[in-house]
Amino acid sequence: MKLHSSKIRNFLLLSAVTLLVAAPRGVGQTQASSQSALAQVPAVPARITQAIDETELVRLKGNVHPSARPEFDQGAVEDSHPMSRMLLLLQRSPEQEAALQQFMAEQQVKDSPNFHKWLTPQQFGAQFGPADADIQTVTNWLAQQGFRGVKVSAGRATIEFSGTVGQVRNAFHTDIHRYVVNG
Repeated sequence: MKLHSSKIRNFLLLSAVTLLVAAPRGVGQTQASSQSALAQVPAVPARITQAIDETELVRLKGNVHPSARPEFDQGAVEDSHPMSRMLLLLQRSPEQEAALQQFMAEQQVKDSPNFHKWLTPQQFGAQFGPADADIQTVTNWLAQQGFRGVKVSAGRATIEFSGTVGQVRNAFHTDIHRYVVNG
């Protein structure tokens, strides 16, 4: 089985943080209840409080596919090779994660005001996603690195973008290799 750079990138960039997908909107939910749920969401504080310093790097562990071993390595992918539809996952604050876990538990309790109260992706993003300022900082940085097609998901937890292997290497300080496993 060949592991091309398109499959490796799923483990290289996409596993930076954990993400839960927004619950689908319930059939019986009205427009008014959707809007009132949004009105009750407090402002999310920004977590990026300083300019991005590219000299301070953190190596992420646990994001390389187990088959990406030296004995299967066929060498680096050329810098000009396109990498489309990459996803950057944004981590919730510990407070948001705790609130999300509590909310999901309450959705299953019949006596709870949140019982079967499903959120739209926009409501989910407003309540459990990053601050507008953080999203703007990250999307600006991606654009400055030369990535194109930068799009924020409705749930505000993923940012999709495209570029080349060279741009990934320069921006994320990582190499993309080809691997051949079991022929």
